[in-house]
Amino acid sequence: MADPLPEIHMPKPSFWPLGLALGATLLAAGVISSLWISLAGLVLLFTSIGGWVAENRNEGEAEAHHG
Repeated sequence: MADPLPEIHMPKPSFWPLGLALGATLLAAGVISSLWISLAGLVLLFTSIGGWVAENRNEGEAEAHHG
């Protein structure tokens, strides 16, 4: 009998990619319109990257302790 396939890990759904996309859009729109829009986009972009990385890191650590 064949060995069972390993279980594929899928991360939990997250809103961080949406914030990342919005931040990149604001950053690009700010290049055309205003420095303040670019700065808001940059802040949102880096906040979203940090939040998404932290969320995935915490999920990985939780799995390491339970798996």
